[in-house]
Amino acid sequence: MFISTRRAGYDRHGQQVASGRFLLLVQSKDGNARDPIRALVRFVSLTQFGHFMMGSARAFGHHITVSGSYGSDGLPCSVPPDVYAKAVPVPSELIEMWNKGGGWNGAGSEAPLMREWARKTFPKNGK
Repeated sequence: MFISTRRAGYDRHGQQVASGRFLLLVQSKDGNARDPIRALVRFVSLTQFGHFMMGSARAFGHHITVSGSYGSDGLPCSVPPDVYAKAVPVPSELIEMWNKGGGWNGAGSEAPLMREWARKTFPKNGK
């Protein structure tokens, strides 16, 4: 999910494009489903790929394929354990809202609060 956008629209071929600061929800590839969901914000450019918006992000020396909201069509991305370890835990209240948000292949009703949390947690000029 974009927390701020630099560009949004269509390219000269009529394909949708968007770029900006993007909230990625992540889980470790080596963990299990009970591990807490964590978050990263990275600059991402998405382009239309059929009916999907896809792109990539770089995090701590790793390439992450991104598709739709939160990086995996509304679900957390699987990332290497060292990326997961450096990501920020998402508050349990937001995870509960995300679980009940009603998103289907995208963000649900939790999106405004998730975006607000991400903007506060990952300030534009801070690390």
